[in-house]
Amino acid sequence: MQHPLNNYQKTLELCLDRIRHNVTAFAGQFPFVGSGNSFILGPNDHWMTSFWTGELWLAYAITGDDFFCNAASLQLETFHQRLIDNIDISHDLGFLYTLSAVAQYKLTGDEKARSVALTAADRLTERFNPRGEYIQAWGPPGDPQEGGRFIVDCLMNLPLLHWATEQTGDPRYADVANRHARTTRRYIIRPDGSTAHTFFMNPETGEPIGQKTRQGYADGSLWSRGQAWAITGFALAHEWSSEVDFLAASRQTADTFLAEITPDYVPFWDFRLPEDAPQVRDTSAGVIAAAGLTRLANLLDDGSSERYRAAAHRLLDAQLEAAFNPTPADIQGLLAKATYLATRPDHAEQYTLFGDYFFLEALARQAGYDVDFWGK
Repeated sequence: MQHPLNNYQKTLELCLDRIRHNVTAFAGQFPFVGSGNSFILGPNDHWMTSFWTGELWLAYAITGDDFFCNAASLQLETFHQRLIDNIDISHDLGFLYTLSAVAQYKLTGDEKARSVALTAADRLTERFNPRGEYIQAWGPPGDPQEGGRFIVDCLMNLPLLHWATEQTGDPRYADVANRHARTTRRYIIRPDGSTAHTFFMNPETGEPIGQKTRQGYADGSLWSRGQAWAITGFALAHEWSSEVDFLAASRQTADTFLAEITPDYVPFWDFRLPEDAPQVRDTSAGVIAAAGLTRLANLLDDGSSERYRAAAHRLLDAQLEAAFNPTPADIQGLLAKATYLATRPDHAEQYTLFGDYFFLEALARQAGYDVDFWGK
């Protein structure tokens, strides 16, 4: 079923109008999480800020309107300052700088943006533990509590490293990315194609310890957004490296996502919930999976590509139907019913930056705009 707005272009235009209004409403601040129709605003100090910057760069790529370019360009210095001041530096450097500095360089050729992005790539490689062959997720490198943790989300941080190798000719960035992706495939993906949120290694020996979760319901459950990150991240890993195992991993996690999702195609925050768990949805998982399925379909040359492409369309339409409100003028978010943390009611079924960004990216792609900040 297609959304009553009838076409993706019309929905996209409504979203662009909302983003234009938000530039003024945010007044140079960065959104954090949704609270009703509005976002909580603050400085550039958390892992999600670049999704707002990425929306602006997408809007510029789609429209060619310098209003969006200027608004996004003004944010570069805040991302540069984060590196100088060491503000919330984690494996999410890939999210932060792919959708800010890399996007800016790709669209405008700005040399400062290129330099900032390469500095971020250097900082990301510093988090690589060669003994366990993984990029440490959180905390300073070697942190006694967090030194052994890597998480499924980090697959989306690896394109920054591949881009850095492409830009500099230095293979060490891509080598770190590929080694981390192989470790993720080995330890994060379970035999049934489901994924764990996080995995711990012994940081001194590189020996595996086991799976844990911070976002899913339980260590052995299936956090839906994490599964969506895996589909998309492994497809990107294959696109950059051509390693066939990464393509197989994207396909395996895609098949499991589609086998687990409810018939309405609007994901719950975790696919394997007991009855007494919070029964809340996460539309962000739906649009991130749609992005991954489309990318996977484009990489396949057999008959299965159309199945994944059709599932991507169905996911996007389902999230549109369930969570896009085209009419009220006071709404700042794009895609409702996205869940940042299901265990906190104020962070469940709200607007989220990552949900909004991937919703906008999916709409742009389906409306025929060829914009890609993540791939080659």
